[in-house]
This record gives sequence, structure tokens and C-alpha cells, in this order.
Amino acid sequence: MKKGYPIQIGKKTWKELEQVRNRGNSYFFNDWLDLILNSLLSITENLQEIGISMDIQKASQGKFNDRYMEIVKNYSEGKIGERAVDHFKMAFKFLMEETLESGKDVLGEIFQAQITYGENGQFFTPENITDCMAKMVGHDSYTKGNETLMDPCCGSGRFILSSAKENPDCYFIGQDLDERCCKMAVINMFMMDLTGEIRLGNSLANKINKRWILKKGGFIWEDDQPREIVQSERLEQSEQLEQKEKIKTEIQKTLW
Repeated sequence: MKKGYPIQIGKKTWKELEQVRNRGNSYFFNDWLDLILNSLLSITENLQEIGISMDIQKASQGKFNDRYMEIVKNYSEGKIGERAVDHFKMAFKFLMEETLESGKDVLGEIFQAQITYGENGQFFTPENITDCMAKMVGHDSYTKGNETLMDPCCGSGRFILSSAKENPDCYFIGQDLDERCCKMAVINMFMMDLTGEIRLGNSLANKINKRWILKKGGFIWEDDQPREIVQSERLEQSEQLEQKEKIKTEIQKTLW
């Protein structure tokens, strides 16, 4: 088995994942990402369907829960507490802790150091550089609540995380061709409680194969309808932003 590079952050998370990798499943990291995403999607789906006062039985319904259980059954052999799925659960617990404590991209660190080893030259921009880029972009205090920021090649979402340090109230959009990267970016945004969307698709061709929409407060939705961003849609988005700006200006005139 090829040995990866030493990781600088996320050591507790990787220790749990390594227990699963050592059992010989080469798809374990992808499955772990899918388990996390489908569990989060299932929670939002069931809250929509039956309201806040859901019962346990009703909470275990829907396509996302079905996807989750389909993966779980491949990791459920053994004694409870020592199964691969138990290590997955602990890995997610540590991922949240280590991400929030460090404010860094733990998922991306593990991905390139221990999973892909930089395959096809895929290395993510170091976080000190994305932090610097976010500061250089700057944020207008007048429009701070209405800004939209897009990274057309987002990887695991590092530039989004860096920009969120400057303005957590942006509407963040990330897009990437690699589905694994998109899923990591979605999970990173969720853990940081950001609003926006991550798109799977070709930014240069303006094509989207799938997207995940996030809203502050722990809400996440999946849109799996392929689409193409046409000029009219871009104009509509621009007009919506202009309208929001006009409304804000009128409110400020009234207040002053």
C-alpha cells in the first residue's frame, strides 16, 4: 500500500479513517463523504416533510436515507464500536472538532496527503495564499451583507473558507469538475455555517451537472438536474442584485 505524506492538521480524523482503509476498501474516503452528505441531506429533507416535531420513524425516510443505508451495510460487520461504520462516525466527529478549532481545510489536507497524493497534479492552493487573496479582494462595508463571491475552480473550498473569515455573510458559489472536491467543499461550507451553493460542472462551458445549496442554520439541498447557465440567467442574477441594492438604499434614506 502506497504511503502518503504526513498530514499537518486532522490527525485525529485521519487516525479513524485509517482504521477503515486498513481493512482493504479502496473507496472508503468517497463512501465516507457520501455518508456525511446523505445524512445531512436527509435531515433537511425530513424537516421539510414533517416539520420540527418529527418522530424517529418518520425521520428515517426518503431517498437520502436510502442512499445512506445502502453504504452503511458495506461497513457494518463486526462488533458494535469496532465496525468500520463506527470509525466513520468518530471520524466525522473529529473532523468537525478539528475544522472548527483550526479554521482550516482538514478535509483537503487529508485528501491530498493520504488519498490522492496529488494525482494528475491536483494540489490545492496553500491556505496562507488563499487567506492573502481573500484580504486582497477586500469587502465593501456598504454592500457587505449582499456580496456574492464565486470560485470557478474551488477544489475543497479553501478560498471560500478564507473569504468567509473576511465576510461570513457572503453568498458563496464554488464550482469544480471533480465530484469529490465538490462534496468536500459542501461539507466544509456546512461546518462553517455558510450560505451559498457548490456546483459540479465545467465553469468554462457554463454547464452544471449537479449542485448543492446551503443556508445558514444547517440546511442543505441537492439539485441533480443538469443545466446550462445562459446569458439571460446571468443577467437576471445581476438584476436581482441591483434590485436588492436599490431597496437597501431606499431603506437607508428612510432611516436617515
